[in-house]
Amino acid sequence: MKKIFIVTALVVLLGAGCTTSAPPVAAPSANVNQQASAVAPSADAKFVDQPYYKNAYLISGATMDDKTKTATAGFAITKTALSDGTTQYDLKALKSGYKDQTYTIKPGEQLYFIESYPGDDDINNNVDKSLRDDMAVVVDASGNVVNAP
Repeated sequence: MKKIFIVTALVVLLGAGCTTSAPPVAAPSANVNQQASAVAPSADAKFVDQPYYKNAYLISGATMDDKTKTATAGFAITKTALSDGTTQYDLKALKSGYKDQTYTIKPGEQLYFIESYPGDDDINNNVDKSLRDDMAVVVDASGNVVNAP
């Protein structure tokens, strides 16, 4: 009887040890400088076929036209050439409550800013009035979506 009690106690203790010995898994933390979530590109994920295409403004070109500047109101955009041949675009939010965004563009890719609700931005004061409608999308040289808003 004593042996059964000891064996049972050991099994219980070992079982409890097994369930608590693994380190806890932390929930993913929000990264303010996180890129738009990657979407697995497919052969038919053409940028021109996406519903947000009509509200897209090229921000990775040599210059930005007035419409693009209006669409990107609320962000300070900086462009940095990296040693590996890619270019990093930092979209710094100028208003609290909105997220900074960072995108790394490979040669041949383009970065477009998606303004889901045109007309909500105040270009004169560089303010975006709606804080949740603006993201960017990376498009490869073939016109396929690399990541989506």
